[in-house]
Amino acid sequence: MKLQRIKNVIISGIQIDTYAILEDRVYPIIEPTMFLAHMSQKNSKESVRAYGNDLLKFFRELSEVNGTSGILGQDFRDVTDNEMNAYLNAYLRRKHGLKLKSINRHIATLRLFYDYAYSYGLMAEKKSFSFLVRSDEVKTSELEGVTKQLALEYMSKDDLKTLLDSLPTNNLFNCKRDQVALMLGYYANYRTHELVHSNNLRVRDLEELITLDERGIPSIAKPMKIYGKGNKVRYVRVWPELVQPLYEFLKMAKRIGAKHLMCRHDGTSLITEGHGTKAFRKAVTSLSLKGELSIEEAELWKQRHFHGLRKCYATNAVTYCYREGYDKRTFVTQWMGHSDYATTEVYIYFEALLNQRTLTNNEIDMRKILKGYQSKDFSE
Repeated sequence: MKLQRIKNVIISGIQIDTYAILEDRVYPIIEPTMFLAHMSQKNSKESVRAYGNDLLKFFRELSEVNGTSGILGQDFRDVTDNEMNAYLNAYLRRKHGLKLKSINRHIATLRLFYDYAYSYGLMAEKKSFSFLVRSDEVKTSELEGVTKQLALEYMSKDDLKTLLDSLPTNNLFNCKRDQVALMLGYYANYRTHELVHSNNLRVRDLEELITLDERGIPSIAKPMKIYGKGNKVRYVRVWPELVQPLYEFLKMAKRIGAKHLMCRHDGTSLITEGHGTKAFRKAVTSLSLKGELSIEEAELWKQRHFHGLRKCYATNAVTYCYREGYDKRTFVTQWMGHSDYATTEVYIYFEALLNQRTLTNNEIDMRKILKGYQSKDFSE
């Protein structure tokens, strides 16, 4: 792809010199070439060439995308706000080392191009990009590390189902208990040691927490009280997907006289703080032995762990707050028991990438995101 000067073009009866962006050095890309011809009617040759070079970088990045590794989609009409900001920060600033002054010139060019494309019917929807450029000194590579780590750890509900279905079934009681243990991580943000804490998941407390409607269908309307290290208490919202499996296993635990949900089949309580971790690894091992995973999938599952389920809860909690109109910083911070609001910023940022959500200027403070990522809250 290159920028080619074209002489003696007739537009509306006027002869002008202009530029074209050529694909494969032969065929012009219609939309930016039309834009450059339009700008040539009122601007100097040097200005139009500058517009052309800016758009050349942009359309090269569009054309180089292979569907997985590029910053942008393949059609300029489909570029999202997050993708545009990634283009400015990761591609222009980091890869090409452009200064803020040069990036601002690119922004001006892109604004003009997108306004032209909409005004002249080359796209159906008007774009309103935020064009956020970092003014701090945070390295983009560091932020990419945050994104990569969270993407590795994030598990969808289908991933969780795959994990639950992989637990060994030779002992039905243990299988159901360990399925609930994993679900407590994903749907109620339990840490592995909190599963066996003597004040958590007591049978009598769960009986009071779970209510049945006239059809006998269980629900949990109140927040669940969870004791952490040092008996620090937090109250969490339990996702509805957990309620039925929790209720079914609660009935099994009651039948054997158990006082605590995490128990053996003789009713005695579990005391191993790493039980959740062991259950997770057991499921992953069983999943790998099935021989149904690709090499890449098997390696991905090896790198995941029980604590990642809690991070999935945090990410999904941000989505829930957006949907229900709750203040995500207040509620997610409280549910997770974070001591620093910056930790919640990590999940707000990742959720936006995951769901292609546009963040406003005050929601994308890179320093807060990195601070949260490096905090004790994030790793525990």
